[in-house]
Amino acid sequence: MVVQRDEAALQPLLVTLARRITARHDLDDVLAETFRCLRPLVPFGGGSIQLVDDEGWIQMAAADPAAPDHVMAHRVPLGGSVAGRVILTEHPVYLPDLDNDDRPRSRAAVSGGVRSYFAVPLIADGKAIGVLQVDSATPSAWTDAQRLVFVSVAPVVAAAIQNARAHARAASARIQARSADRKLAEARALATTIRACLEAGDAEALDQQLQRLEDLLGEVADVRRLRVPEPRLAVS
Repeated sequence: MVVQRDEAALQPLLVTLARRITARHDLDDVLAETFRCLRPLVPFGGGSIQLVDDEGWIQMAAADPAAPDHVMAHRVPLGGSVAGRVILTEHPVYLPDLDNDDRPRSRAAVSGGVRSYFAVPLIADGKAIGVLQVDSATPSAWTDAQRLVFVSVAPVVAAAIQNARAHARAASARIQARSADRKLAEARALATTIRACLEAGDAEALDQQLQRLEDLLGEVADVRRLRVPEPRLAVS
């Protein structure tokens, strides 16, 4: 039996949920914690979070229950799905009974056996970065108050996603900085050795050290190419 919670009772639960989600700094942890927190609050069959990737396509980032690998890897254009419509319009979409929905795209948007579907945009930094969606085998599965829970949670999830991405970029920057420091120390040591080879007139040793310097410069270039790009987080 679903227990109806009034707004006063719901507020502390949402605060607890926000605390638990925002305490995570790894993106996968944020997404998993979102569903762990939502399950006790509102009933739903399946849930997923889809995010806009760096090329402007939608891709599954998390699913509960877990989805097959080919589903997680599948990418769709923004204009080709209900989730895309949610992102583009930045408005929730509620389909209370898909068996009585005449729009072909609505039925194609969800798995077989699903009767109700609800999706809310994940908005951060003033733009939609993805969508939180849930479904149910029951028609008209959620009350207005229950749908409000998803709407209320969405900004917290979006902010936590951005925070996790920022932590990932910062961690990558720290690793690159340490690598750059090591390579700078190597380059200084090579410069000293090269000067010694020049002073000694040792052409063979000089060639070896110059080759090491060239290899080192190639490694530095590889590190620069591997820098994590700034993700495209929203649709213009």
